[in-house]
Amino acid sequence: MVTTEAATPTAGQPRPTVEPAPGASPRTPLWRARLAKYDQYLYGAVGITLVVFAWWSATATGVLDPKFLTPPHTVLSKLADGLAAGGDLRQQVWPSLRRGLSGFLIGTGLGVVLGILVGSVRVLEKAFDPVLLFFRSLSILALFPVFLLFFGIGEQSKVAIVTWAAFWPVFISTVNAVKGVEKILLNAARTLGAGRVYIFTRVVLPASVPNIFPGVRLAASYAFTALVAAEYLGATEGIGIYIRSSQESYQIAAMYSGIVVLGIIGVTLNLLLAGVEKRLTAWQLGLTNK
Repeated sequence: MVTTEAATPTAGQPRPTVEPAPGASPRTPLWRARLAKYDQYLYGAVGITLVVFAWWSATATGVLDPKFLTPPHTVLSKLADGLAAGGDLRQQVWPSLRRGLSGFLIGTGLGVVLGILVGSVRVLEKAFDPVLLFFRSLSILALFPVFLLFFGIGEQSKVAIVTWAAFWPVFISTVNAVKGVEKILLNAARTLGAGRVYIFTRVVLPASVPNIFPGVRLAASYAFTALVAAEYLGATEGIGIYIRSSQESYQIAAMYSGIVVLGIIGVTLNLLLAGVEKRLTAWQLGLTNK
């Protein structure tokens, strides 16, 4: 009768090691996993705290004159008063949001549609590339008189300016995204007998979305940057005119509170777009994580 015994290492022999199963990861403590999940928020909070502390220190020590850079606690107090019910700053937020979001949505829609068209039809790209390069290189400040001539000094000119600023980042990113779809995907779809409409809707557009969104988020930033300049042209209400009138009347704390509100709006819009992007491109994240 033959028996088999488990081999035991003798003195001087290395002990056998057990390799982890494919795809297995070392056990991570719960607190460390949670920290890794929310680390961007923690680091962001630390960064904001350091900036506010440096701001306060510069004004408290006299490195920067408080007449020109109001201490943070004074700005926050003025911000709270301005955004309270009936506050003067609160009344200026909605007009700016209405103009900024209207121009952003119009510019984004036009940028996506025309970008898909130009990116899909190479003849259009070659024909209009010099013209598009010319207009893309123009400063929006140089075009203010043109917008005023066509749309007047009312709401339409301000929305048109914001639309122009938001259009170009989306348009450029869309053209490049459509052109950059991998040939192997297109060839595979054609090999399987897919038609042009199917390839465009099921291959080109889904593959382009992840590369379009950076332009959309950049467009949101450009839109509200242009909005402030547009409101300087003669608006009677809005955050831009609030900042300008506060500066002219030497209400420096109010001026900085308006700037803070613009920053909050920009960050909030960016976070919303990032959430939409994550939701729409979740399929890509699943593929890249495999």
